[in-house]
Amino acid sequence: MLVIGLFLVCCTLACSLRRQVAPPSPYCRGGGPLAGVYHPQRLVVKERCAVAVGTVRKVVFEEYDGDVHVDLRPDPGYERLLADGNARIGGNLVVELIPQDRSRVAVPAAGSRVQVVGPWVADGQHGWNEIHPAWWVSAGRIQPATSAELRRAQLLLQGSASDDP
Repeated sequence: MLVIGLFLVCCTLACSLRRQVAPPSPYCRGGGPLAGVYHPQRLVVKERCAVAVGTVRKVVFEEYDGDVHVDLRPDPGYERLLADGNARIGGNLVVELIPQDRSRVAVPAAGSRVQVVGPWVADGQHGWNEIHPAWWVSAGRIQPATSAELRRAQLLLQGSASDDP
């Protein structure tokens, strides 16, 4: 009887260990969370997929790498996503849309309240936290990257791949 009881306990434990936790959003992606990110070694993934809600303070199209930088003021309850270094940028969470995703991820307008989904990362180079890359933004306009921006991003990615040890 003891052997059967131990067997049932082990089977129950094994089944519960295989259960997968549901992602925080249906917009979470599989694969490498930093796929398509320029110099990913500067980023430490804190959560593979996180959700943030807040108000867009600023939107900047970066010519160098084609990313769109969004400064997001998190709503109450989402401040946990910030690090001390985010104070240097007005207490905002940096959200970055990469060129490869701009044909499917909306670019929000300053002043809009949005939900964003993507990897929550610590940027060791700047000392702040980010959602990078953003996989989904709840409001905005699709603004695909130009062929020149995509080409520049591809060259940067090829260069950063050759920088890896």
